[in-house]
Amino acid sequence: MAAISIRNLSVHVGDAVLINDITLDVPAGTWCTVIGPNGAGKTTLVESAAGIRSPSRGSIFVEDVDMSTMNERQRAKKIALVPQHPTVPAGMTVRDYVGLGRTAHHGILRAMTARDRALVEDVIARLDLSHFANRDVASLSGGERQRMVLARALAQSTMTIVLDEPISGLDLRHQIDFLELLRREVDDCGLTVLSTLHDLTLAGQFADRLVLLSDGSLVREGLSRDVIRSPELAASYAMTLRVVDIDGADVVVPVRNLSMDALQEQPQMFGETP
Repeated sequence: MAAISIRNLSVHVGDAVLINDITLDVPAGTWCTVIGPNGAGKTTLVESAAGIRSPSRGSIFVEDVDMSTMNERQRAKKIALVPQHPTVPAGMTVRDYVGLGRTAHHGILRAMTARDRALVEDVIARLDLSHFANRDVASLSGGERQRMVLARALAQSTMTIVLDEPISGLDLRHQIDFLELLRREVDDCGLTVLSTLHDLTLAGQFADRLVLLSDGSLVREGLSRDVIRSPELAASYAMTLRVVDIDGADVVVPVRNLSMDALQEQPQMFGETP
């Protein structure tokens, strides 16, 4: 079963075509990551899937329900979004911020129920936020803030979450910590994840499936290892890449100082370490 089904999606802004006729299924309980060079349409695709950008043509279904038939509150009960640059207001505790994820269920003017509060505390504990749940959100580090924003999305109690470059600005350790946490939610809770990532190595290691975009079009999609090792990957980035197997993990290494003629003749080199 597909958690998200995208059918013939096109998004235009004026004369610019940001997304062109994309059809894609995101299987329930899996992690699907969208990759591609800058300007490929990654953010447009996930924003459309989350319902915050309207298609010019085509349809998006979440759990077999046409998103165009949902209002904002109905959509928030089906799918949660972690944007690339989330707004985090000062003067609010971490617990209160995470509690905003319950708004779709109890409304803006009504207080949280006992069940709402229990769900918020459960998410805070799962994401290891308990020891600073009463701190002001403005006092958090980048890694702590990203976990808090994810906690708010998980507090919506949806089975599908969309993330746009969720590890942008984090150091390497906090990137891995965040991705491991998200991977655990997929494996243990059956969460469906649709994300974008710039780091091809991390995308290939953490996601079940990869979707490669270039110039607003779908170039290839499938199992992460297959896409990472495909000739289309280097061609989309217009450079030479070497994919090296290190302890069973594919590591994508860019190869520098090749002329454009060489790039056209040899769009990709890949192999394993001896």
